[in-house]
Amino acid sequence: MKQLPADFFQTPYAFYEQLRAEGPVHQIQLPTGVNAWLVVDFDVVKEVLRHPDVCKDPHTAAGARAHRTSVGNSGVTAVNERLRHHLLNTDPPQHSRLRKLVVPAFAPARMAALEPRVEAIADALLDTVDRKVSAGANVDLLEEFAFPLPVTVICELLGVPVEDRERFQKWSAEVVDLPMSTPESMRAATDAIVDYFEGMISWRRSQGLGDDLLSELLRISDDGDRLSHDELISMAFLILVAGHETTVNLIGNTALALLDDPSRWRALRDNPDGVAPLVEEMLRYNGPVNVATLRYTAAPIVVRNTMIPEGEVILVSVAAANHDERQFLAPSTFDPDRGAHGHLAFGHGIHYCLGAGLARLEARVALTRLIQRFPHMRLTVDTADLHWRESIVIRGLRDLPVAVAGLPS
Repeated sequence: MKQLPADFFQTPYAFYEQLRAEGPVHQIQLPTGVNAWLVVDFDVVKEVLRHPDVCKDPHTAAGARAHRTSVGNSGVTAVNERLRHHLLNTDPPQHSRLRKLVVPAFAPARMAALEPRVEAIADALLDTVDRKVSAGANVDLLEEFAFPLPVTVICELLGVPVEDRERFQKWSAEVVDLPMSTPESMRAATDAIVDYFEGMISWRRSQGLGDDLLSELLRISDDGDRLSHDELISMAFLILVAGHETTVNLIGNTALALLDDPSRWRALRDNPDGVAPLVEEMLRYNGPVNVATLRYTAAPIVVRNTMIPEGEVILVSVAAANHDERQFLAPSTFDPDRGAHGHLAFGHGIHYCLGAGLARLEARVALTRLIQRFPHMRLTVDTADLHWRESIVIRGLRDLPVAVAGLPS
């Protein structure tokens, strides 16, 4: 059974390349003692993500067994049960039912209509950055811009107070990565989330329903079907966490790649149309998701020549798949001109991310506004001295210290 190398969180792609050379699937043990099968090959990742016997619902006998026997000392089994009823914890037909109920809220036209508001939020945040710099303060681009932009957007969309975003950030950091969490932190965070949304739902009902997403979830119906109370809490939680976590790191990872190559940053200042393909390549090259959320085998399956028994945890690395040299030419090269469509950054199959369009919109707006506002932004530390989050699920920086002025080009 393989272990993660000491430098995995800083440089995971070399490890994935080594694993792919040995085969598409490997038994692995995480630092928390979680035992799982890690899938690293592009074609096999797609195969596993749509395999009918690779499931997500933790309430089945096989799901309960996988969680019970493979979780080590992680927080996988400590999640408040009332948060286990969202899209990422269901399989057909229940998944189909939930997705049908919530997909209208993420319709492309509705997401596109958010663009002016996203631009206004970005501009306001950059005004704050400007004031802090003028006052002589240091700037962490993640803290001052990459985090507050998407969390403000999703708070406004969902209809929860933006001023609670520090609480959301803390909870999100605890719950987004089940395999790397502790039981104590997971229990505390998920209990707090349930209590919070219980209060928000009661408040929203007492104030009357508005045009926000939480109100829409409350009134959603389809042929008499409605979200149960725990489904409502679970879906609100999922939208809040998933609605900002990936976008924060997509913005941060892309900004880092640009700041590490000032000529590319300057080129985009004069060609804002180049931002969209650059974001698409970043999704492939160093996207915000490392490993997809937990799955398990509901029956024995054969992956190429490897038999995986029933009740085993499966970790599917979309990051490894997006660096598969059999799928992408020179995958370790960041090349926005390659046309990176076909990557798996947002998943594949029935669990493909509903918020992909919103994430692309926010990243495009954020980077365009950032480059236009601060054309001479630069890193204040060497790239090698930056620290990455110790997460198996999320690929993102802990901080991104920058200066917003420099020598003119």
